[in-house]
Amino acid sequence: MDKKFKSFKLELERIYKSNKIYREKMKRQKITPDDINSWKDIKKLPITTKQDLLKDYPNGWSCVPTSEIKMYHASSGTTGKPLIVGLTENDLQFRKKVMIEDAKEAGITPDDTIQICYGFGMFTGGFSFYEGVRDYGCKIIPTGTMSTEMQLLYMNNLKPTVLITSPSHVMHLYEKAKEENIDVKKLPIRIIRVGSELLTESMRKKIKEAWGENVSVTQDYGMTETLGPGLGMECKFENGMHLNPNYYFELVDPVTKKPTKKKVGELVVTTIYNECFPIIRYATSDLVEISKESCPCGCSSPRITRFLGRSDDMLKVKGVKIFVSQIEDFLFKHPYFTHQYEIVISKEDYKDILTINVEYKDRITPEIKQNIYNYTENVEEEFKSKFGIKSKINIVNNKTIKPSPGKVVHVRDLRKIKV
Repeated sequence: MDKKFKSFKLELERIYKSNKIYREKMKRQKITPDDINSWKDIKKLPITTKQDLLKDYPNGWSCVPTSEIKMYHASSGTTGKPLIVGLTENDLQFRKKVMIEDAKEAGITPDDTIQICYGFGMFTGGFSFYEGVRDYGCKIIPTGTMSTEMQLLYMNNLKPTVLITSPSHVMHLYEKAKEENIDVKKLPIRIIRVGSELLTESMRKKIKEAWGENVSVTQDYGMTETLGPGLGMECKFENGMHLNPNYYFELVDPVTKKPTKKKVGELVVTTIYNECFPIIRYATSDLVEISKESCPCGCSSPRITRFLGRSDDMLKVKGVKIFVSQIEDFLFKHPYFTHQYEIVISKEDYKDILTINVEYKDRITPEIKQNIYNYTENVEEEFKSKFGIKSKINIVNNKTIKPSPGKVVHVRDLRKIKV
């Protein structure tokens, strides 16, 4: 029995003993920890869903007494009440270890000065990176969610070499810097590490054009349920996120939840070293493509090479399924648009109406209005040709679409009856 599986077996026995919700799921399938004797047996265990984690709210899933919990974090709760996750001292130490690995994968060294723009609240991102890179030896500028003006003030004066934030916030900083005549390409930033939102290749290209082609732009992947960032960690070669070997991953069919041998499927995660909040075969809703090809960095861990989207990121409009990330890619291929967009779905005479508001890169003057009108028609035709449905493309003035606080929400679904 390998060391990793032995640790998993101990976690499984603990969750069976301490977690009534998962124990009942196992009993319904007439299975006990004694039936799991190798990684091949893991598919016998029941899938865990977000709904399971929310039962007996807020501490129903916890496997330790509350006296042992040292910190709480919570999901954003954008689709309902936030999921609350407790961490013991052992969990906090494990998370530091993961975040140091994440920093190394990004090419960060102890000599770097890191500006962290994630919030230091219930969201896991800010504290996770702070605790990890502090133990790693880096200098930290914890600007958190300060105003953009203050973020730029500290950036301009303290000269960070690494910026940690979300993709959309990176571009928001760039646009504000332009207004204040700050050339971000002259700043010593050499690494931009993004998370919280999906980084599409189109967005990566935009960030490099804005901040410099030599700046490394990489992403990591994580979630509150697994203690935060670090599930997937992209290296400097920018060719996908290495899956963290401190967890166990599977690909399943997103409908049947049965294991698939295809390269594309829903990612299922099992924790191995989580003390307070262990989860077994957690269906993430993330649809990914996995590559097992070797990476130039030397890491042998499989990589997430492509996110197809999330089940809750998928829109169904007029019977057609589209991922928000696909729409983003389509918009970002047009050089006249900024990174700010909003997708609005409504109903009229029982029919779905899809409208996409997207910012023009410059101020729309009366002189160019006719050109904008013609350009809009062309974009609408391209959209229909690519996706098979019509969309009203509404090109608006720069800075018309207000960036949302926290996790970016690009979709407003106004339909009273969901399709």
